[in-house]
Amino acid sequence: MAVSAHCMAVLSKPYSKELCMDFRAIRSRAMCSAWARMDEEHIPFRQAIREAWDDIRVECMPYAIRH
Repeated sequence: MAVSAHCMAVLSKPYSKELCMDFRAIRSRAMCSAWARMDEEHIPFRQAIREAWDDIRVECMPYAIRH
């Protein structure tokens, strides 16, 4: 199954503070990334979603709120 046009648009956007702080946007990116991984790498959903969230944590670290 090919990645949808919606997911291609979501995944083409660069990481930013706004993206990382928007729960709906970042959750959408995680799901789209997982679907793309499953399609390209033929891995199980559980692994794909874990890897997607791991990548998001790394990419959004510079925008983390520090107290």
